Amino acid sequence: MKSRLGLWITLAVAFAYVAYLGAHWLPLGMSEHELSASASRVWDIKQQITQHHALPWWTPWFMSGSSYGLNHARGFYLIPWILFSTFTDLMIAGKLTALTAILASAIAMYFCARHFMKNEWAAVLAALAFMLHPEQIIRAAGPEHITIILFFPFIPLLWLTLSRALEANTFRDTFLCALMAVLAWWTDNKQAFINFLFLFSYALYWLWPRRKQWQLTARTCGLLVALGLALGAWVLAPGFVESGDVKLFVGDPLAAWQKTYSFKSLLGLVDRNGTFTSAAYAHARASTIRSQAELDQAQRVVSLGADSPEKYMGIVLLMVIGATVLWNKRRIDRRAFWFFVAALLASVLFSTGFSSVWTASWLTWDALSAQQMTGTPLMWLLAVVAFLVFFYRQKLTTMRKAVTAGVIFAVFLFLPGFEMLAGLPYFKDIRSPFVFYDSPAMFWGAMLIGFFVTDVLVAEKWRAHIPKIVAGLGVLMLLDYWPYQKPVKDNGVPSHTLENLQATYRSLQPDKDWVKTWTFTGRYFHLLGPMWGGKPQVYEAFYDWMAPIGLGALKQQAFGSWENHRAFLNLLSARYVVFDKTDPSNAQQKGSQQFLDAYRQTYPVFSENEDFVVFRNDAARPYITAYGRACLYAGDVRKSAAIALALSAKNWPLVQAREPSVSEVPNAIAQKYEKTYGEDSSPFPPLNEAVPVPLTDVQLTRETSQTIRIHLTTPSSCLAVIAESY
Repeated sequence: MKSRLGLWITLAVAFAYVAYLGAHWLPLGMSEHELSASASRVWDIKQQITQHHALPWWTPWFMSGSSYGLNHARGFYLIPWILFSTFTDLMIAGKLTALTAILASAIAMYFCARHFMKNEWAAVLAALAFMLHPEQIIRAAGPEHITIILFFPFIPLLWLTLSRALEANTFRDTFLCALMAVLAWWTDNKQAFINFLFLFSYALYWLWPRRKQWQLTARTCGLLVALGLALGAWVLAPGFVESGDVKLFVGDPLAAWQKTYSFKSLLGLVDRNGTFTSAAYAHARASTIRSQAELDQAQRVVSLGADSPEKYMGIVLLMVIGATVLWNKRRIDRRAFWFFVAALLASVLFSTGFSSVWTASWLTWDALSAQQMTGTPLMWLLAVVAFLVFFYRQKLTTMRKAVTAGVIFAVFLFLPGFEMLAGLPYFKDIRSPFVFYDSPAMFWGAMLIGFFVTDVLVAEKWRAHIPKIVAGLGVLMLLDYWPYQKPVKDNGVPSHTLENLQATYRSLQPDKDWVKTWTFTGRYFHLLGPMWGGKPQVYEAFYDWMAPIGLGALKQQAFGSWENHRAFLNLLSARYVVFDKTDPSNAQQKGSQQFLDAYRQTYPVFSENEDFVVFRNDAARPYITAYGRACLYAGDVRKSAAIALALSAKNWPLVQAREPSVSEVPNAIAQKYEKTYGEDSSPFPPLNEAVPVPLTDVQLTRETSQTIRIHLTTPSSCLAVIAESY
């Protein structure tokens, strides 16, 4: 094959595929997933840059009263998004960013595979497998994790640059690898961290047969780390600085998260479009539960929904990889091939969470047996057994090979890998064991299918047919993954819902007061509200995952009682409450109808349509509230929220003391406050209701994202509380 002809083929196919996706996806309205959240965040940042000519580190709109430090630590997505938004709207600009990432993934994978396999057709096949993998569409138009879809091109680039740096030991290659590592970290630090672990393992694996040159390799790796820290300090610093002021609130403790988002069996790898999972889910839901054991089994079956369809590996891909393992005529790079096989097994091993692969699979098999749903799993089990028999006969030709393979297989089945990692300092905070599988596995699969060309199709009878075989496999993978095209053709939201959403928020524009909105919904597209309505949003779903400590603690208590909820809305200056009536999650959420009824009984309706109702909360605090006296809290701020809301309901502000406990607060300081509370104080303070100090001539000007000019007149000394952050 002519040199670089594979690149032109890859470019042509990738452009055609992305153009096809774009033709269907770009005309669609915004979906309910995270691209909406990101669009509003980009709007806020772009607006501040345009007005104040500086990158904002504090947001007055999208996540009102919060630092953007953590966002900027994963802020690479801002560059292409803002660039595209110069000639189109923010919605289309976000989609163009994701489509560009899919295109870049194919190109980067081509160069990486060509480096490892030295074959144009192998590189083309690997690039197609990487580009067509369902994870690309799912992250672009499904859950829409914009940072993850942008991270995908960096995976092959990291492997390419690391391999070249290890082989050449030159400053240029080391610098390029460090640069790719920094950009990858800036794009999505969580995905980068997991991929760095596999890269580090590969470096050790590569060095082992070259142990005599360990000093040269160690020097290269040391230079790589030094360059990475030097180039990435500006990315690392904001994240580390901000991380001390935020806390994970939903899923704390993490055990429930880690159990839910881990493999229950290997069925998810071969469950095309979640067909079996959907049937099993429906069967389990319809079953009659007569005991706790039956309930546990039904819940086990229902929980398979977390494994599928997003984790589908591809039947075509797995069959070709199996053929490559069994029927190779040579190994173009034996060590690299078996490393990628081991890495794929390791990614599955760690993704089963605190269970071993055997335990997880057995529990699921037992649950499916109780539901009489073992037909499909039995078929795949027989396929695995057949593969193992062929592998034993074809490859395990000596006792040494048989023992080695047996040990590896036993480790894969019985070692609870994630449980071991969770004992390490950073790993215990990983919410989802799936992270070990998501992006790494799609890379392993793409690399391994490329070896099919170099290791299997090398016999004389196949060489002339390689172009047709590669084309045929590409078509088969496309057909195999075809059901995953659905998100680019159906955004899941009726057009009238988006129209009603826009009309709902635009109805708030005439109110020019510095007040905010609170939205009761589980969908994300309501986050477009700040740009449509001109009202800051007091809370966003992101806060449940990594919230400013004070605001997150308040929100945790906001649904403890109706009194707490009203005090929460008042404290945060939420004059308007937007309730999403047609949100499917609201329909399923326990108590959502009760909240809607309570809103109707408590607040007057400001506006309503078939999808949304807006309530006006005239008791909400103004942007600035003045108090003659305050109360003091000494202790862990995370434990102060209940008291803060109870006091707020009686018009008393609560101030956090610098001292760690009540006993250490000096009397001179304590006497300046009406009452001092500690961590063990009653959440219902025995204080009479206070009256805020009246303010006149209040003038507010937001000069920059971080500077607000306030002018006001007060009749006496007071404590002024600004509804910006807690």
